[in-house]
Amino acid sequence: GGGAQRGARPSRRFGIGIMASRRSTAWSLFALLFVAFCAASATAQATGEPCQTRSIPVGVSIVEASSERETSRTYVGLLAFFGSTVDEGPKGSGDPIPLVVASDRNACEPIAEVAGKAVLLWRGECAYIEKAINAQDAGAAAVIVVSDEEELSPMSCAGDSIVSIPVMQVLEEDGAQLEQDIAAGAVTVALTELKLKGTVDLTASTALLAMASLTIVFGAVWSLSDQMVHFKKDETESDRGAGRAEAARGSGLEGLEITESSAAYFVVFASVVLLIIFFTMQHWVFIIIKGVFCFAAVQGLTALFFAAIDSSFKSMSQDVNLPVFGTVNAVSVPSVGLAVATVLVWLLNQGADWAWVLQDIMGMSFLVNVLRLVHLPNLKVGSMLLMGAMCYDIFWVYVQPHLFGNESVMVKVAKGGEKHESLPMLFLFPRLGGSAGDFSMLGYGDVILPGLLIVHNHLFDNRKVVPGRPRVNYLVPSIAAYIAGLLLTFMALYFEVGGQGGQPALCYLVPTVLGGTVGYAHCRGELKEMWRGGDLYDENGEDEGERLIGTGSTNSTAVNV
Repeated sequence: GGGAQRGARPSRRFGIGIMASRRSTAWSLFALLFVAFCAASATAQATGEPCQTRSIPVGVSIVEASSERETSRTYVGLLAFFGSTVDEGPKGSGDPIPLVVASDRNACEPIAEVAGKAVLLWRGECAYIEKAINAQDAGAAAVIVVSDEEELSPMSCAGDSIVSIPVMQVLEEDGAQLEQDIAAGAVTVALTELKLKGTVDLTASTALLAMASLTIVFGAVWSLSDQMVHFKKDETESDRGAGRAEAARGSGLEGLEITESSAAYFVVFASVVLLIIFFTMQHWVFIIIKGVFCFAAVQGLTALFFAAIDSSFKSMSQDVNLPVFGTVNAVSVPSVGLAVATVLVWLLNQGADWAWVLQDIMGMSFLVNVLRLVHLPNLKVGSMLLMGAMCYDIFWVYVQPHLFGNESVMVKVAKGGEKHESLPMLFLFPRLGGSAGDFSMLGYGDVILPGLLIVHNHLFDNRKVVPGRPRVNYLVPSIAAYIAGLLLTFMALYFEVGGQGGQPALCYLVPTVLGGTVGYAHCRGELKEMWRGGDLYDENGEDEGERLIGTGSTNSTAVNV
């Protein structure tokens, strides 16, 4: 069952078949793991809103030439988080474009025809995206928005509207000068992008780091708690001289063990899923992915609510008969109800300013549940899985675009195709001082895969049952290595390593977490045991077949893909 069993209390069953059988649990969770990895890896390269096309600031050099003046003037603008790049715009980079003032200064209503021209307009009265759409509908080749602030700030958007022309912002004094020159005579502007350093919001990045680290810690602690409760219960019912393998037998703890073959094929299947999404790119595909996320969130939230209610109201934990579902634990009824209600609230309010909070809670509960139930048998399998995942990130982010006409499969999937469909498989936290929809983000794959190894390390550290508090000899250094990897990711984002907007975090997390694990285990003289998983054999050298989670295997389902 999903919870620990104590004494003669009834077994715990989650409603709607969440923990119904080993086989169904194995396939459902492992399928969710596949989709979460490939989708989250893609969305790590994405932006916070479907209408946005970038998440880092891009400067623009605006060179103005006037018929009334022999010399040119140069202004600095800031490209919006939506719209095209200057190079992808109708006029390209460096070509002179006639500049005119919009017939409606704020462009909150349809403006007069400005075909093939750059249009100057002012901030205020309506959203930036609305101004840009009205200018685009009038045939504008570019939009220059005059700010009313002392500093340039990124222009964001909300919704799924599409803007295919470059939109940029200039300071109020520069806008006033451009307007004055236009009034004096014909003016053209030549636009060229300036590469600025990426920005990393310290508060948002710290929040993401805390959410990811806490998710892994909760998963490790809960997984060990499940193991120890079942072990202690079975130890009292078995012959103490039979050893831990005998004590583990019949515990009923239903987890998933990743085998060597499943680790080897994991990246292959993840790539296949990514390509399927890329080549179909239909609305129904994204609906299915969102449905998978909701199903996973219901599973995770149910487990979370079940544990909270069961620990607070122990008298409720008894079997009841329900129509259709049969015999279930009474605690599962409110647990499932609360989980479904939470997911429905998020589904119906995805566009709300506070929706990211529910999305993070749903994602954390799902990931904790996976880390609690899915385990690595040894360091060898963990190394195969993490190295393969890192190669996946490197190939699809850095190599693939150069092989297929500079079109990035991962980035296109992340942006949701032409209609900018949204994918929810990531942690979000709003940037302080940013506009609505401006988020820092971290993909689930960057949490769950290093997390599997960290949970394994914690279980390995506590493979020998001794009185007292659980040991954290591996958990603390592993979390420190994970934090170091994320900090390296944020630094790479700031310095724009590779030149793309997002960063493949696994390229930094795998070396720190896996490398740190290998080095630390070697220093403790436990590398060989951790690598092979501490298999237990009887006196004749035959495999007992029953091992404790985190030390090799368990009576948990072994998943071969």
